[in-house]
Amino acid sequence: MASQNSLHPRAEALTDHSPGAWAKVLPHLSETAGTYWLSVPREGGAVHTRPLLAVWVAGRPYFACGDGTGKARLLADSPRVSLAVTTGSLDVVVEGRVARVQDENLVKEVAGVYPAVYGWAPVADGELITGPEGAPTAGPPPYAVYGITPETVYAFPADDVGHGPTRWRFDTQA
Repeated sequence: MASQNSLHPRAEALTDHSPGAWAKVLPHLSETAGTYWLSVPREGGAVHTRPLLAVWVAGRPYFACGDGTGKARLLADSPRVSLAVTTGSLDVVVEGRVARVQDENLVKEVAGVYPAVYGWAPVADGELITGPEGAPTAGPPPYAVYGITPETVYAFPADDVGHGPTRWRFDTQA
């Protein structure tokens, strides 16, 4: 569930350049197809990193994966994740907490964003998504949907986007 802070996170410049505006970066993330890299801690401290396709809904990234995948097993054990993507204009890292989506309306909304961004057309079926095509990074269908509640997002410009490297903090207590 998104908090009020997710709409207006606190921006901090990481260099002498001005920080970016979240309101301008979020639409860019929402419209850009890219391979995201999810990192989840394993027991003992090693990190499990795998590619996936993520979409943004209401200011948060969502992704799908099969229950039998290593990602799903690790996500059940640890809610702390890092999600990274290169959009062409920005290198972005989202740090936060992940949770499996159980709201059927939200699952349907997430499924509806995939065709516009990636051309993949999954179908919502209750709390899961499925479809005629599988997702190679998600294991075999059906797929559970996971959402990340951002705590900190970093953006590093790869070209002239009008701002410098920026950190957005979503929890003003941090």
